[in-house]
Parts: sequence; C-alpha cells; structure tokens
Amino acid sequence: MDFVKKAIWGPDPKQQFRDCQAALRKNKRQLDREINDLNNLEKKTKTLIKQSAKKGDMKTARLYAKEFRNIGKHKERMYVSKATLDSIGMKLNEQQQLIKIKGSMQKSTVIMKQVNSIVKLPEMSRTVQELSRELMKAGVIDEMADDIIDSAELEDDLDEDEQEQIDDILKTVIGDKQPANKNSELEGMPETISSPVVEPEEEQPIVDDDDDEMLANMRQRLNALQ
Repeated sequence: MDFVKKAIWGPDPKQQFRDCQAALRKNKRQLDREINDLNNLEKKTKTLIKQSAKKGDMKTARLYAKEFRNIGKHKERMYVSKATLDSIGMKLNEQQQLIKIKGSMQKSTVIMKQVNSIVKLPEMSRTVQELSRELMKAGVIDEMADDIIDSAELEDDLDEDEQEQIDDILKTVIGDKQPANKNSELEGMPETISSPVVEPEEEQPIVDDDDDEMLANMRQRLNALQ
C-alpha cells in the first residue's frame, strides 16, 4: 500500500523529515565518539611525552609532541563540524514548518553550504554521506561536491612555526626544565623515525616497543578516522 501511495503521490515529506533527523542524530553520535577517542588519544600522547622526557629521549618526546599538536588540530575541526551539524539541525526544524505550509521540504542553500563545508574535510567525508543522501532525496540539497581537502593543506600555515608550537607543548607538558639530551643539536632539524642517532648501547635511551606501536597507531588513526 505504501508503495502505491509513493508511486501516485510521491514520498511522504513528513517521513523524509524524520529520515533526515535520524541521519543527523546518527552523525552527531558518531562525531561525539570521534571526539571522545581523540580526547583519550591526547591523554595517552601526553603520558608518552612525559615518559620519553623522563628517559632523557627528547627526540622521541618531540615526535610525540608533534602528534599531540596534530590531534589538537583534528579536534578543532571536529568541534567546528559539530557546531555545523547543530546549525543544520536548526535549519531542518524550519523545514518542518515548510511541510505544514507548502506540503513539502524546500531546497536550502544554507544547508547546502554547511553540508559541503563538512563533507570536504577528510575526517567527515564518510561520516556525513548518509545525511547527504537523505537531504538529497528530500530535495533540500543538490548533489554534493566531491572534492576533499587534504589534511596537509589544512596545516600548511603551521609549517613555519611548527618547532615553536612543539616547544610550547613540551613546556606545557613537562615544564621549563627539560632533561639533557645528547641529540639536542638535531632538534632543530626535521624529525624522522627512520634516521635515529646511533649511540653506545649503554647510553642509548630505551624506547618501548609499545611506544613505537602507539605512535604508528596514532598516525594511522589521524590519517583515517573511522
């Protein structure tokens, strides 16, 4: 019977509205989980910074500080996306009034721009796909833009003062007094895990395998948030 009604009268606008609201709530719950995961990851990274500094391994501490900064930038974008979803929710509530007046949901350029701003972010592109589909079916937005902004592009403006930011993070986490580091002359150079400094075994700072695995997991988590 519902199939016949849809074939004759088209989709029910009230049901379309409910579907859009359900997709919006689902996206907000997923976003909250992502933010919570990043908060936990941030705490773990801070602990790893302190542990590396305590061992006198400031090279590794700086690597973790860089990851800590990246996590913070991801969180900022997540919070902006959450605020945008809240704004979309308010606009959808206005659509409910249009259903009563005009009998259908209406196209909204505001919602279109807001959804586009979220879907372009690599962290959110997959998250908002279901919401985008429901909004398109309801006729609220047109086909979405498919260009995604690279995470590296979002952080290009940070390259010049990256070292200063990392220094600030280290100062905040471990204080002004940093353990003496025999590799200090390398701290101003770009850090890479693939180029460790070879030292006598008895003087080389001990880096736990768990720490290396955590660093790899952090990078994987930030590159492809699920």
